[in-house]
Amino acid sequence: MIKIKPFVYIAILMMALTGCGKAEQEQLTVYSFSGENEQLAVTNGMIILNGTEEIFDGGDLKVTGDFPSDITSYSTTFYTMSGSEKDIILSNSMADMTGGMVKISGDLGQISGDSAIRRIKIDDVNGLENVLYFELITKNKNGEENVYQLQMSLTEITENAGD
Repeated sequence: MIKIKPFVYIAILMMALTGCGKAEQEQLTVYSFSGENEQLAVTNGMIILNGTEEIFDGGDLKVTGDFPSDITSYSTTFYTMSGSEKDIILSNSMADMTGGMVKISGDLGQISGDSAIRRIKIDDVNGLENVLYFELITKNKNGEENVYQLQMSLTEITENAGD
């Protein structure tokens, strides 16, 4: 099922980024990513590259109905693995300090800048194809920790076109 949100977001960014910068600005390239298993799904993730400007949007996290509901804190991390080297792209955490439970599903955040992605020592974004991962670490009300990992599937939405 195709969702409108990512395409509207891409269109707005394309207009904003193509109007800025140098006369010989590099082409805008957009990738989407997602991953899922029987317990959780990451959808609508995006990587947007425009020369030196980079945006990494983690998308949305959804958990299944049978996912534990007694979670008091969690952390989410997007990273790449190269051998045994783990390079973190984006990490967030949430904790309820009042003793209540936290809702796991929702927006995973974003990062932008001139080295948000390329700083992780890959040749190009195609180097992310089989090495981009998502990790969710939860802690329940008894202090027990669980770790969930997903490998992300990366798809190029736009391709650089020669002039």
